[in-house]
Amino acid sequence: MNPAAKARWERVRSGRVRILWLVLGRFCWSARSPLVSTTARYCSLARTSWWIPSASSKTDLTRSLAQEIQLFESNLTQQLMSERQILALTGLIDNVDDPAAEPKVTRLLEEFVYSNRDTFIYLTAVGKSLKGTSASQGNFRAEQDPFVARALQRAFVTCLQSQQSQVSKWRSDPLALAPENRPAFVVAVPLKDVNDNFTGMLAAVVSLDPIVHRLQEASVRGRTVFLVDHSGHIVAHPDTQNFVPGAMRPATGLSPR
Repeated sequence: MNPAAKARWERVRSGRVRILWLVLGRFCWSARSPLVSTTARYCSLARTSWWIPSASSKTDLTRSLAQEIQLFESNLTQQLMSERQILALTGLIDNVDDPAAEPKVTRLLEEFVYSNRDTFIYLTAVGKSLKGTSASQGNFRAEQDPFVARALQRAFVTCLQSQQSQVSKWRSDPLALAPENRPAFVVAVPLKDVNDNFTGMLAAVVSLDPIVHRLQEASVRGRTVFLVDHSGHIVAHPDTQNFVPGAMRPATGLSPR
């Protein structure tokens, strides 16, 4: 092959190589589009999966708190029922307002309160005459708190009518105990003799401090968890200074009840 023909052949071969590179480059660019689309779709799914556990944990938190609150209320009711049973077994349930029985009743109430320091602030047993005895933590005096005193009066009237209404337990609306607005409520059960006749009332002022502590633990990362009743009134809130029990619920938050 003469030199001129050989030079032309080399140029043709060189051009064909460049064409192959162009075809290969075009193929890679065409394949890039579905790859980017798939990657973007995967990232979108990854972001969705990131938020799903968050929503799931919120539901789980609500369910967990609701179960804890129900267990808390069930336990304190059972404790009060057990104390009433002790009064019956010791023969004191018929005459808790008898001066002769007062020392024994007082000792039982004090032992109960001291063994339940986290929940029971005050416990009283009164007879049909509204006289009786009580035990309390520290210097708490139920008669000095008008809201607690009013709740105890309502509790007695309800227990007195228990034979007609078949009421086994009464609970007050949420209360704010001075001076720190500690959430609490009054719970009461009627006292009856062996013939099911009303003989008095066993009532307690119950602190919700354990529930508040649990709400404070759950209120993290900008989330506030609080407890309201069916009417939308605050029962317990982690910020006890600004959200008083009995007030209407704030605009935002998680209510597990």
